[in-house]
Parts: sequence; structure tokens; C-alpha cells
Amino acid sequence: MPLSHILDACPTWFQVSSAALDEILGSVCLEIDGAADTINIDLRIRDQSGAISVQEQVPGTKYPKTCHERHLQSDEHFCLGMHAGNNIVSGDHANVWWGLLKHFLELQRVADRTKRWPPQQQMSHGDAGPHQIAAAVAAKELGIEYEYMRMLEGEEFWFSTGTYKVSSRGKLANGWLPCPAGCKRQGKAIPRSRCCNSRAVVTLLYQEKLRRMKVDLFYALSRLSGEVCCGTMLNCPLRESSSSAAARVTASV
Repeated sequence: MPLSHILDACPTWFQVSSAALDEILGSVCLEIDGAADTINIDLRIRDQSGAISVQEQVPGTKYPKTCHERHLQSDEHFCLGMHAGNNIVSGDHANVWWGLLKHFLELQRVADRTKRWPPQQQMSHGDAGPHQIAAAVAAKELGIEYEYMRMLEGEEFWFSTGTYKVSSRGKLANGWLPCPAGCKRQGKAIPRSRCCNSRAVVTLLYQEKLRRMKVDLFYALSRLSGEVCCGTMLNCPLRESSSSAAARVTASV
């Protein structure tokens, strides 16, 4: 049982108050290096059809019930990472899960104080996550992984503007123009048609486009379901006008 592994691997900063076959209740008292205060929160850990989930015992007590910018999901559970609660079949898996929970709580402390999710810690919501991973892999292959992370934090780069087109054959359009990745040979810009890493360029453009589409769709559906901004973060798509996003989701569904 996944929950038994979670219980056996329980860290010293989590005090169990009750444990059943499908649920653990307990309290966090987590000290932060270099900080005078501690993180204190009451949690409910559940086995939901073989996957471990975690939330506040009374959602909305310490954190907002739902805030996608803080990775607090629509069902009021914490998002610790893609598939974080799946396939916990050993003590090692459980230790990793507890580590993810600890990191998540530390990130929430930063978000409380700065009203921003810490940089380079974000994963795109909903079905956009796999596209972010694929785009990041392509960016790393091109040597621009840092630029990709900056783009996720709000900066614009050539791969996020939507100006570069990919043909139905998976080739960059206008092959005589310079490669957007800045590839050069003997100090001269290489045409797109001769780029030695065109596959990575195309993958980055394609996956980033899909990521943005899936993020827009995610927030459009959130608006249509009645979700509103909790007001705890400086930037939130739910605070923006929903007209364009609603139009996109209507066309997509």
C-alpha cells in the first residue's frame, strides 16, 4: 500500500495525529535554515486510487483553497510535481515524496512573502507540462536553456514570439533566412535550411507553441468553471480579461 510507505518514511518535522488505511492526518513544524520562524500547517494525506495526494486538513486555512500560480489545484490538493504521488512502492519512493512536500512548503513560504512563485521552480499547468519539458530539452540541446527559463518568467525570446513558422514537413519556413538560433559558420550566419540542429529548433518552436496553447486552454476552462483570482500573487491570468481566452477555448473544444 502506498500510504504505508509514506507512513513508515514519515520525517521528524511531521507529527502524525491519526492514521487509517486510506488517510493520514498530521501537523508540520518545519524549521527553515537561517530563519527565526517555522512552517506550521495541518495536513491530510490520502491514498486516492493508488496515488498519494495531500492538502490542508481544512483547505483555505493557511493557503488559498485554489491558486494555480501557487500550484494549489482546483480540487484543493497540492501539486508537488508531475505524477509526484504515483508509483510509491518503496521507502525510497516515499522519501522522495516527503522531500517534494518539504520543498513545496518552502516555496509556499517564499510565495507568501514575495507574492511571486520562486524563479525556475514553475511547471506549466494541466496538459502543458509535458510540452514544457520537451521544449526545455530542445533548448538545452541548443545551449539556450537559461533563456528558456527566463522566458517562463516573463521575458520574450525568438522561440516565444510566434513569428517563426514550421512547414507541414517539419521544416522552418523561409529557409534562406538566418537560423533563429544564431548559428554561424566562419563568422557568418547560417541559413535555416543548412542549420546543423534544425530538429531541435523546430522542436523548441513547436513544443513552446503547444505549451502556450495548453496554458491558455487551462485558464480559459478555469474561468468557465467559475474560478476567480485569490489575490495573493502579483500576477495571475484569472485576474485578466477572460474574453480572448474564452473565445480560444470555445474554438478548441
